[in-house]
Amino acid sequence: MAKKLMFVWLTLLMVLFSSISIYADENVQGDFFVGKIVINGQEIINYNLQYPFIVHNNTTYIPLTPEIGEICGFVAETDKESRTLKLLKTDSTRQNISNNWIKNNNEDIILKVMSDVKVLAYGAEESEEDVTDAIQVPQLLVDELDLAGQPVLEYGQFVYLPLRAVATDEKFDWDIYYDQYYGVCISTKEGVSAESLCNKSESNLNRGLANYIRTVNPNISNTLAREYVFLFKRAATVYNTDAKLLMAIAQKESMFTSGAKAAGGSVGMMQVMPSTAAGFGLTVNDLYNAKKNIDFGAMYISDKIAAYGGDWTKGLSAYNQGSAKVNRGSYSTAYASRILTAYYSINNYLSINGYV
Repeated sequence: MAKKLMFVWLTLLMVLFSSISIYADENVQGDFFVGKIVINGQEIINYNLQYPFIVHNNTTYIPLTPEIGEICGFVAETDKESRTLKLLKTDSTRQNISNNWIKNNNEDIILKVMSDVKVLAYGAEESEEDVTDAIQVPQLLVDELDLAGQPVLEYGQFVYLPLRAVATDEKFDWDIYYDQYYGVCISTKEGVSAESLCNKSESNLNRGLANYIRTVNPNISNTLAREYVFLFKRAATVYNTDAKLLMAIAQKESMFTSGAKAAGGSVGMMQVMPSTAAGFGLTVNDLYNAKKNIDFGAMYISDKIAAYGGDWTKGLSAYNQGSAKVNRGSYSTAYASRILTAYYSINNYLSINGYV
């Protein structure tokens, strides 16, 4: 009965809300959140969200979309008349997103700053008395979210809020845990800590991989090294290959340098030839983008290895010298040996330093 009354109250309340956006001012950039997003134990793949989690001003932002609302337990609407964003706490009705296919490509997005907006959090007052059969509208409790000086942002038809501002409001009282080598974990369930949702072993492995990158190239910042690790691991997942193999190729080809260009014309992290990339619709500028270069390299080496029945030596040789030489049997294994040596070095580094 209580849930039925809540549904009636929610339906009546949302009729009063307007879905028209509030005034927007300047445009700002939102950086794609590359780490893991875990909500109540379920990984939400950011690539599979049309409106992904982003980072702005070193602050993680949550998209107030209906799908994320159903997962976390909220409904958000904007009210043009009062220039307010109304955030209503509800029950969680979904565990994960419905369509697990890639809807974005880890690209930064341009959002509008919504100025002079008041963000109000609504919740129902809980009653200790038994609910009677009479329809009762719960008393609304409301307070203004503390955004800690961060702006309200708008992208397309939806609004973005700083995750911490929502989580720490007493109406929501979510627990959040951020691990720079893992991602962000959110628990909306009472008694379940967000930290308990973090895979510490995976975090430690990622830390080791990032530190390895910096031992090879000390000019790479810790932040960028972490991002590269997430990019290598994501590409390996998408193209069914080994992340450490991709790292080994990047190490030997460019020392993890996204702006590298060889005398022979190969470009970027994985040293891809522009003529080869052009056949797949990539420009030279695309090849200087670390993610696009890693993704292409992962796709290409995965296809080569698969073509030779999983043989890494032949696949790597084809990646470097072309399939024709491998098919003729006139190829050299020297390149493959160099890559595999780097691969074993990564494993050895992780083992010696306690990352695995």
